[in-house]
Amino acid sequence: MSMLSKLPGVAGIWEPLHEDRGVVPDRWGARPHRDAMTSQDKGLLADVLAGNLVNAWTCSRTPLRDAVGAEQLLVKYVRGNSLLPLVLDEWDLQHKPILLMRHPWDVVQSQVRAFGPRPVDVDVDKVYPGHSLLQTHWAEVRAETDPLKRQLHIWCLLNAPLWERYAQNPDVIALHYHDLVLDPESQLVSTLNQLEWTPANRSSWNARSFVEGLDSRATSDTDFRGDRLANQRDQLWKNLKALTPSRRRELQQVLDRHGLTMYSMEEPNPRVR
Repeated sequence: MSMLSKLPGVAGIWEPLHEDRGVVPDRWGARPHRDAMTSQDKGLLADVLAGNLVNAWTCSRTPLRDAVGAEQLLVKYVRGNSLLPLVLDEWDLQHKPILLMRHPWDVVQSQVRAFGPRPVDVDVDKVYPGHSLLQTHWAEVRAETDPLKRQLHIWCLLNAPLWERYAQNPDVIALHYHDLVLDPESQLVSTLNQLEWTPANRSSWNARSFVEGLDSRATSDTDFRGDRLANQRDQLWKNLKALTPSRRRELQQVLDRHGLTMYSMEEPNPRVR
């Protein structure tokens, strides 16, 4: 998002669905889901996407001068994956949503390192309203004593069905972290072309020229620990290489259990594009 937010005339909205710092009601929980939303909630979501509901947190990544002259908004909300079907059904979008996907083991490692093990002594219906699949399997999730494996179960129950459904859906732009790391320039140009995005009143604007002016190797906004490796392939393999063969098999069983076919524990690249 940090690179796309540099598009001329674009202002970024940062994580408006954050359960503590965002702009949505507490009843939406940690991962909002369409099955728990009322018509009033849908109206609130429309206001969020239109930039009508903001606070200091959601505007913190956009300089005031960029916000004042903005013609379009770029909304980043990793906690809103489950709202993608609702967004596509409810609104006629000018540009397709971008679905950024990363190997689930990397996601889990990042989550646990940054925020610690996921607590299990919670009211799952309150924290994850509408997520019937997770609610059904919560007793099994709670019984798992390995915090990383438990987090992998949670991640799969929240995301695997959605990724399997939309990874090749023409209504979204599927962008894989693996491809972005290896060839950021080409992936960004491809994304902009798929967005069919051009700035207002700039007929000479060119996506490739814009991307060439960026520092495409810059670290992510969410590289909290500063542990990104300089070599791109080492970066992609670092978490999987640390696993023993038996540990890989054990974790692969979790992916298989939840029907995630896009990634495996044997390699970082996606099986399906």
